Amino acid sequence: MTSRRVWGLGVPVGGLLLATACGIYATSTPRYALYRLGAAIQRNDLAEAERYFDVERIADSAANVIAGDYLRRQPAPTTEAEANGRQLIVTLVKRRVRPQLIARVRAEVRRAVERAGGPATPVALPTGLVAVLRAFRISGQDGDVWVSYQDPHEGPVRFRMSRQPGQPWRISEFDPEWVRRRAREEPIRIR
Repeated sequence: MTSRRVWGLGVPVGGLLLATACGIYATSTPRYALYRLGAAIQRNDLAEAERYFDVERIADSAANVIAGDYLRRQPAPTTEAEANGRQLIVTLVKRRVRPQLIARVRAEVRRAVERAGGPATPVALPTGLVAVLRAFRISGQDGDVWVSYQDPHEGPVRFRMSRQPGQPWRISEFDPEWVRRRAREEPIRIR
């Protein structure tokens, strides 16, 4: 009788623990964060959508791409003083474009939220659990993940997602080629 009672209680409790563990794991994945981001956009919830973007890191990585491209277009320095001058210029360029990039990222998120359900957004995220599971390709790298998918209007989109303690997975960097494409479409002005 005792073993029957243990099985009678153990199986449901074990099943409940397993279901809880699976639920906790599933809600802590990048795919779930993308699902929540898509749901926030569809609900026109700007504050919730912004939680899934690390705007500062996105701006920093984009500024690095823009400054690096600028340096590659310049002739190679011939002296140490020229090399130091170039580094100073790059630092100044990053400082100047970073606030513009932060504003642009926030504007893109706002635009995507405002246009949900209306005309096509600049980057149309697939929404719904099945769409998120099918549409995104995710590969890990150093604790972060790279996510790629085919946007119907933008073409291939690739971005890095990172997780900080106490935060959901957040988009923290866009692929350099995507940044370059967007910078050509809407040039950054260095003021």
